[in-house]
Amino acid sequence: MHWSDGMHLSQRGGIMAGKSADRPAGRRPRIGIKEIAELANLSKTAVSYALNGTGRLDADTRARVIAIAREHGYQANLHARSLRGKGFGALAVFASVPPTMTEIISTTDYFIRLWQGAVSAALERGYMLLLAPFGTGPELLGNMPIDGGIIIDPIRQDPILEHLTAKGLPTVLVGKSQDERDSLNFTVDSPHGALATDIFSHFRSRGAERIGVILASQQYSYSVEVRRAYLDWIALTGQDDLFVEIDEAPLESAGYAAAQRLLSCHLRPDAIYTSLDRLAVGAFFAAERAQIRVPDELLIAAGSDGAVTRTAPVAITALDLHPDLLGRSAVEMLINQIEQEADPHEVLVPGDIVFRGSTDRPAAVA
Repeated sequence: MHWSDGMHLSQRGGIMAGKSADRPAGRRPRIGIKEIAELANLSKTAVSYALNGTGRLDADTRARVIAIAREHGYQANLHARSLRGKGFGALAVFASVPPTMTEIISTTDYFIRLWQGAVSAALERGYMLLLAPFGTGPELLGNMPIDGGIIIDPIRQDPILEHLTAKGLPTVLVGKSQDERDSLNFTVDSPHGALATDIFSHFRSRGAERIGVILASQQYSYSVEVRRAYLDWIALTGQDDLFVEIDEAPLESAGYAAAQRLLSCHLRPDAIYTSLDRLAVGAFFAAERAQIRVPDELLIAAGSDGAVTRTAPVAITALDLHPDLLGRSAVEMLINQIEQEADPHEVLVPGDIVFRGSTDRPAAVA
């Protein structure tokens, strides 16, 4: 039984920089290439090579120069860098999301951890990382001074991807593009289908026989991969399909409504997997409303982890996709693409199942 419904249960951003006419008392004077060269007992050219990742310096010397620069608060002059043909030293993160999602995505644990990993990696390589307001259209990006961009969960015919490609800017995707013409991309992703299959196997090991699935919009590759994995699973096991696809914002309310549909079936599922964390919490409340006990009568697991799954009345088993590593890997891939010759390729960051109370019941007897 399969439902695909259309139940449809601004950000502004800016950067302001200024320079005070008088340096506040106690602030250290700005250090430059000349001062670092004196401290390192090297030429200014050698220091420049070390800080820009160019030239033929040994790794120890390069590391020593970078350490001195960090210790003394050195900041690269991005305008001068641009004039030297080295770019702006700035990268940007984008996400093409509908208006209903712009305020939601920025507060999710997944995004916050991804952003932290990405920022750390960018700073380590001497780049700034800018966050474009989610939902920003290409018309606002024409004069954005960046060397490349990262797109989180690109959608079909993604306008940001089309814009960056048209501008010839290096781009990395976190999540696959679903457009055939974009089959060759620099991509960082999670093995969503394989991880979902691991959850299905875990359900089965705990006695579940009828697994239901609640999927976010098929605009996103992770949802497509989970759907494919689920259809493969039921073909192998012979169970009927029990899944709901939603096109609205993947909040608890959407998970609640979708789970109500599944739980109202004559042969209702005894396990539910949701592609996102907040959908799983909604499924839990739907089960509670129907007086179906979790985990005794219903197992629940989520395809992403967050505070909502950890703090649910019964903590929910979830996938840790290691978004910090996804963010770090995306930045490393983008900078390598900017600074070196590289061919499009994909990096998969493994995930882990975090087992919690929502699936904590004795293993089934073989």
